[in-house]
Amino acid sequence: MNPQKKRIAAAVVLAIAAAGGGYLAGSGGAAPTAGAVQEAAAITALPANSVRVLYSLDQKQNDQELIALINAAKTHAYFAIYEFTLKDVADALVAAKKRGVDVRGLVDSTESASSYDQPIMQELVAAGIRVETEKHADGNGIMHIKALVTDSAYAIGSYNWTGSATTENDEILEIGTDPALVSTYEQLLLRLFTKYAGTNAAAQSAAANVYGEQSRTVLHGPYSVTDAANHIGEYAQVTGTLVDAYTSASGTVFLDFCKNYKSCPFSAVIFAGDADAFGDLSKLAEKTVTLTGTITSYQGTAEIKLSSLSQLKVQ
Repeated sequence: MNPQKKRIAAAVVLAIAAAGGGYLAGSGGAAPTAGAVQEAAAITALPANSVRVLYSLDQKQNDQELIALINAAKTHAYFAIYEFTLKDVADALVAAKKRGVDVRGLVDSTESASSYDQPIMQELVAAGIRVETEKHADGNGIMHIKALVTDSAYAIGSYNWTGSATTENDEILEIGTDPALVSTYEQLLLRLFTKYAGTNAAAQSAAANVYGEQSRTVLHGPYSVTDAANHIGEYAQVTGTLVDAYTSASGTVFLDFCKNYKSCPFSAVIFAGDADAFGDLSKLAEKTVTLTGTITSYQGTAEIKLSSLSQLKVQ
């Protein structure tokens, strides 16, 4: 076989290998050989200095991969996660805490306060797990990391810890045991835990819900739609004339207060799980409404998230 044909044949072999559900590769960075290809279905302990990359919809069990890592943790399990609604993963973290593993986490301030994430926050806090919450000084930015690090492995990628990310979304989850990468991710999370130490807003919010107390401070406002951006982080009222209530394909409802929502300084959002309680809000178009909630910032726009009808009043 001439050299050109050999190169073509080698390329075909590599393409076939890459089509596998996942792979194991040595820490040296070399491309995996045909003998190193492993089906993503197997939830097994990885060999030392190896990596497995999983595509969510091949087996639809990325949650079980995380649980296997948590169950194997001996000294610590640290996590940072943007959206967390999987009870089986929370149960595994609680079980690890009970057997003496140091379990700590970091979550996004807005997502952790949503009606979706709150039951998970409550479970973790009740078990004595420390969950810090990001607090960017300028009120912008989100905690968008999705990572788990134990004493022997890491898992990182686009995968949020939710049902839809497990069974419906196109997601990547990389699991590895390379000591250098495990240490790198561990040090990063520890740095963030220190940076946000004392915020523990997720714990405070969850505890307030557990005991049926209000975790709110002084109610500010009402502010206008144009002034809301000057009060990021305040628990306040915002009053404006509703232009439109748009429901996305996923069922999330967006309340628009400008004809051009892209340039509007303020908006409100109702996630799909809470939308039924509000009914058809499009009938409120051109009416003046007052919204109550914590003013947050999303991509530079002031926003209030609504989960209860009591947060919306029509004037």
